Amino acid sequence: MAKSQIKFVKRAKRKFSKMEVGKGTARLGRDVDVDISTTMGGGVCEFTNIKMPWTVKYDEYFYGLTGTLTIRVGRKAYHIKPGDGLWLPANTKLIYEAKRKATAVYMVYPVNWRQIEEKKAKKKKT
Repeated sequence: MAKSQIKFVKRAKRKFSKMEVGKGTARLGRDVDVDISTTMGGGVCEFTNIKMPWTVKYDEYFYGLTGTLTIRVGRKAYHIKPGDGLWLPANTKLIYEAKRKATAVYMVYPVNWRQIEEKKAKKKKT
């Protein structure tokens, strides 16, 4: 169970996890995760030279910081630039795209979506 506590993250101290995606990269700075919250997650994401299909299993919100992050849902493209916001409901099939480096704040609910998906997968196997 996550502890209720205040967490302050200095930009220079933010720890990113890197995902290799073809030629591009995705980096997530998970400022709020299951270690401190039982409800929401969030942080900073960086996408560089990426085209990554995904299905969000959670509600997700993006707020553009730098560059242009494009999120394609079906035939619609949402170009998130600094100051723009985009909310996506759970189970949205999409493609994350960035030709150059794009950074955004992201928030997800529920924070424990990975554990929920693992439980669902185990139930299907039994």
